[in-house]
Amino acid sequence: MKKKKIKRLRRKPMQIDKSVTFSYKNVAALKKFVTEQGSILSREESGLTQKQQRSLAVAIKRARHLALLPFTQVL
Repeated sequence: MKKKKIKRLRRKPMQIDKSVTFSYKNVAALKKFVTEQGSILSREESGLTQKQQRSLAVAIKRARHLALLPFTQVL
């Protein structure tokens, strides 16, 4: 008996320029990479390289500590 393959739907990654640098001061750009609940999008969802993903995470965390971005969604 053959096993059925499960097809998983993948989101298309965002088209990001390779020379993009992230800064905690640019809150509008950082909001694109944060979900409604406040979690950071994964590399597969954002389409970033490893180096860009690390700098994005650092920038988002700095913006959260400076209260430019919320840690979680306020209900």
